[in-house]
Amino acid sequence: LFGISEILLTMEERLAIKGHAAKISLKVVLQVWMSLPRYWATLVRSSLIGCWLGITPGGAIAASFMGYNVAKRFAKDKESFGKGRIEGVFAPETAAHAAGTSALLPMLALGIPGSGTAAILLGGLMVWGLNPGPLLFVEHKSFVWGTIASMYLGNVIGLVLVLSTVPIFASVLRVPFAAIAPMIVV
Repeated sequence: LFGISEILLTMEERLAIKGHAAKISLKVVLQVWMSLPRYWATLVRSSLIGCWLGITPGGAIAASFMGYNVAKRFAKDKESFGKGRIEGVFAPETAAHAAGTSALLPMLALGIPGSGTAAILLGGLMVWGLNPGPLLFVEHKSFVWGTIASMYLGNVIGLVLVLSTVPIFASVLRVPFAAIAPMIVV
């Protein structure tokens, strides 16, 4: 209900009726990826924050905020955060993704979901007759290791898909908001 009211309010106030020019090339995406090794410390910090908050019931949202704040705290130029600085974008995203993935650890090992998604997966496993907990690793080790392998494979495939489709998804910004808003509502 909150999202629908915001869309209707935006349409009423005519804040974003025209589309924005959006051009991004694969060259720009690759340049950004080439610059990421400079920020290895931020990536490691955000990953560790995300893993910790995924294992404990902190969740991806808390990890995202904490990752952003820690990256800002360790940055030399704190004023550039909030203005498109690359660290301010990938630090919370890295923490959120690490939290989402590591939330599966207490769910598989102890049967305690660390996030809402893990709780849904817990219910799905129970429907299949698999009881998460320490015995799951003994009784159904092929399932557990298959799940872990699929997570690695999914991340690699996701990386390739995202890198190759960024220009396509950026072109959505060219569509006028008046045309996109009804589709979002539906």
